[in-house]
Amino acid sequence: MNRKLTVTVVQPELDDSMEVSLTRFQTAVERVMSGYLKPELVIGVEHGLGRELDTVPGTITRFMSALAKKHGIYLIPGTLSERAQELPEGEFYNTVPVFGPDGEMIEVYRKKAPFKPGEPSTPSGDDHYCLFDIKEKNIRVGVQICYDQFFPEIARTLALKGAEMIVCPALDPMEFDHVPDIIPRARALENELFYIWTNGVGNTPSATCCGRSVIVDPMGRIIYQCGNVAMTYTETLDFEEVREKRLCGRDQHLNALRRFNIDYPFAGHLKEAPLYREMPGLTYDPEEFTARAQTLGIGNAHGPLSEEEQAALDREMQAALAEYQ
Repeated sequence: MNRKLTVTVVQPELDDSMEVSLTRFQTAVERVMSGYLKPELVIGVEHGLGRELDTVPGTITRFMSALAKKHGIYLIPGTLSERAQELPEGEFYNTVPVFGPDGEMIEVYRKKAPFKPGEPSTPSGDDHYCLFDIKEKNIRVGVQICYDQFFPEIARTLALKGAEMIVCPALDPMEFDHVPDIIPRARALENELFYIWTNGVGNTPSATCCGRSVIVDPMGRIIYQCGNVAMTYTETLDFEEVREKRLCGRDQHLNALRRFNIDYPFAGHLKEAPLYREMPGLTYDPEEFTARAQTLGIGNAHGPLSEEEQAALDREMQAALAEYQ
């Protein structure tokens, strides 16, 4: 069986607008599909579908279903902010839908580990691990989202469930531009699989994204890394490399895991770990985080002015500009 898969990464300029984001993604896919090397799988980025709340199914899934069917591709378009019936008012999931070549939505994954306190989405809180098969090539793909990557148990579970490639749509700012040099390579090497990490470019409400989407092989070697501009990149991957690495690589990590059966004493008992005895819990509140950081001498020590004072200073700045004009 042919085990080669042609994959395209869409690294877009991010925008909060759903309409702008969907149009940009469609344009990128249409451009790639007009070329002579047409991908079988197209991958987007975290928050690449805008920041406006939507449902699953909803506007975005309907749009992406049609796009996947139009071009006969598997599609992981990136994440959306999902308003779900079971969540309290104002809460939402960070969710990635997956589509097959017939336009069917074949998987839905909700982020397990939102980045706190910076990310407002709600953890899925479920035991669902996202895997789907590219049946034409007998390839199994796992999906995680951004901060999930820092919890190696998630990637390891996907590998043990048969994933030969993990796709991780992400959103990292310039301050974390070293992350794609480290984590994707480590996850690929320790799980002996292809790892594709994607990230947008441009400004978010609070930062500038670094781009640098990366494709890594089962040896942990970078096949290609994007820059920090909006772009697409297409590569053909040979999944026999995964099989060969796992069966006869000089280092066989997954087989070694089974051979040594290393005990993990804190599985299911994390709260009992000595590390946590004197460590305060994770804060979900940005103000609490700021206060904690200031006890260490980190951050801006000047508290925010009142809304009235800030408004007065805004008017003063506008008056200065008006006087200049």
